[in-house]
Amino acid sequence: MRNDVPAAFPLLALIAGLALAPVLTNPLAAVLGITLIACLRRSPSLFFVPLGLCLALHVQQRTAREQAAFIRIDPGRFTTIEVPLERDWAERDASFMLRASNFSANGAAFDTPIAVYARFEPPEISMEATLRAEGFLRLNERGEYSLGVKSPALLSYAGALPRWHPRTWNRILANRLEAHARDYPDEVALAQALLLGRGERLTEEMRESFRRGGTYHLLVFSGLQIALAAALLAMLLRRLHAPRASDWLLLAFSTLAPLFIGPTASVSRASVAIGLYALSRVLKRPTSLENLWCVAALLRLILEPRDLVDPSFHLTYAGAGALLFIGKRKWVWQALAAEITIAPLTLFHFHQYALGGTLLTFAMAPLIFAMLAASLVACAFPLALEAIRLLHALCTALNAFGFSGYFASPPVAAMIAAGLAALLVLALLRGRKRAVALSLVLLVPTAAAVMRSVSQQSAARPTVTFFDVGQGDAIAIRSGGETMLVDGGRDLRLLPLLADRGIRRIGTVLLTHAHPDHCASLPSVIENFGVDRVLVTSRRFRGECATRILAACSRSATPIRAIRDGEQLRVGAFTFDVHLADRTFRRAPENNASVILHATVEGRRFLFTGDSEKEAELTLADRDLRSDVLKVAHHGSRGSTSRTLLDQVAPRIAVISCGRHNLFGHPHPAVLDALRERGVRTWRTDLDGSVDVEVREGRLYVNGGRD
Repeated sequence: MRNDVPAAFPLLALIAGLALAPVLTNPLAAVLGITLIACLRRSPSLFFVPLGLCLALHVQQRTAREQAAFIRIDPGRFTTIEVPLERDWAERDASFMLRASNFSANGAAFDTPIAVYARFEPPEISMEATLRAEGFLRLNERGEYSLGVKSPALLSYAGALPRWHPRTWNRILANRLEAHARDYPDEVALAQALLLGRGERLTEEMRESFRRGGTYHLLVFSGLQIALAAALLAMLLRRLHAPRASDWLLLAFSTLAPLFIGPTASVSRASVAIGLYALSRVLKRPTSLENLWCVAALLRLILEPRDLVDPSFHLTYAGAGALLFIGKRKWVWQALAAEITIAPLTLFHFHQYALGGTLLTFAMAPLIFAMLAASLVACAFPLALEAIRLLHALCTALNAFGFSGYFASPPVAAMIAAGLAALLVLALLRGRKRAVALSLVLLVPTAAAVMRSVSQQSAARPTVTFFDVGQGDAIAIRSGGETMLVDGGRDLRLLPLLADRGIRRIGTVLLTHAHPDHCASLPSVIENFGVDRVLVTSRRFRGECATRILAACSRSATPIRAIRDGEQLRVGAFTFDVHLADRTFRRAPENNASVILHATVEGRRFLFTGDSEKEAELTLADRDLRSDVLKVAHHGSRGSTSRTLLDQVAPRIAVISCGRHNLFGHPHPAVLDALRERGVRTWRTDLDGSVDVEVREGRLYVNGGRD
């Protein structure tokens, strides 16, 4: 039957195999056992379970080889790498960044993305094929490789793109548009992103505008552009009464498009689907769109098993599946189906959702298509960039109607259960029953996320949470419905962590000192969460981070004031005494200007030290700082947490906020030894994840766990 979806069973079996491999003690025995069962039962679908197991084992072995090669690299010496030039340099703050899908280091191949950073303006890329660079190769706490290049002498381009390769055509068009970047910076950035898949020139303001409207997926070259181009080609040739030529052209287009744009997952997925559709027509084996959806997902997972945990894979096939299986009839039902299906996935992966983003997508799709056409014309006639300027203004106006925010994510168990149930519904039910059942199943994780958020809006007991934000500090102090946030870490990972704990409103944001690893994310917190006031120290409050905080307070009308030594604060059951050094130090002046908080709740004491170092610690030697819990200063660096301070504080518990594999070697062994000698139980965010310290009837309960 053409309306049936028998391919759902192999897809479900392959996913089961990919998911089971990491948890099985003997995957090879499982491969043999399931293969034998499949032969005895004569069930072709079951053969995809051992296939999934084999694919997952192959990925594990490849990852193990890469990790072994990385371990052999001396971290104290420069490493020479070579990467394909697939993208342009993107300006990031005071440096430039270039991303690549793979690289080689000291002759070892890594089939893993890498980011190359240059602290200088690199030379423009012409028609070169590879980049060669020397620097320290790092693997950060998220499992991402990076290499920093300190001098132009350590970076060079080599080789040349072959003239016949579609990527060469992409580079030629990119250079033609780049020539007009001085007069039309935003328009050239949009044209390169929409037409050529090069989003490096897009500004953060442009990205944020589309994120706010829930239409960011329209901003960069993705499967949407591939589908539109393919639909136009097919429509044109069929109008000319050449259906066979149309099918062959679609097949050729699906092959050339990924080569032209580069190895982006979204383009590859769209090309696989279009290629399967064209191939089924060429072979005169037409099938339903529902079956094509299943086979396309199946083939993509076979080609790239790591897509099973890729957010874009989930969103792509979930969005397409919603239109095929739930919202077939009218555009209103299609929009509703997409909202129901996409909501739990965006909450789970990004903790962020834009209400009405699907409706804005329907409204803006014609504008984006017109902008895409104008981008193509602009390659030959730069005057078309004026049309892009007008269309972008219209898109910005529409995005203003979007409402986005950070929310709690659905529990993992709810996501797994809903995903498996949805695949079973696809395989077993038909028609309206299938649409209704899918809608109900997919509402479960969203409902679980709402319940999770509501249940955690108020802290049942006084709690201090030391968030795992990498190499930085972020601490939430909660009592009942009141919350104080001390510092905010370096990047935006803090916002999802706050949302996961049901924190929607923050009474006080206190910045200990204006260093990026403590304040970089605070402007976003101030603008995305309800904040009643911001407290800072007037000493050494300067620099880019301080300027951004002031601007965020101005935009959101949030009061900001300087805190003083000896001041007292209250947050629910917590009472805080503020301590500040009485002078500015020549050594580490910003760190030594940190606000130090001494908190008391139910007879227990906490000491929050910011990044204060030994010089500031000595000025507080005459004060009563005895505490049960010590937040170790400056991520456990050697210049802080002197033995004198430890004797003065006499903590029972210490918490160190630091990043996994950080470049500074924090925490220092001397600090860990000093804590160990005094019998202090030490928790670390790099090892224990976010650390919660809860006070129950005067007793302390500590829990750690990765978010």
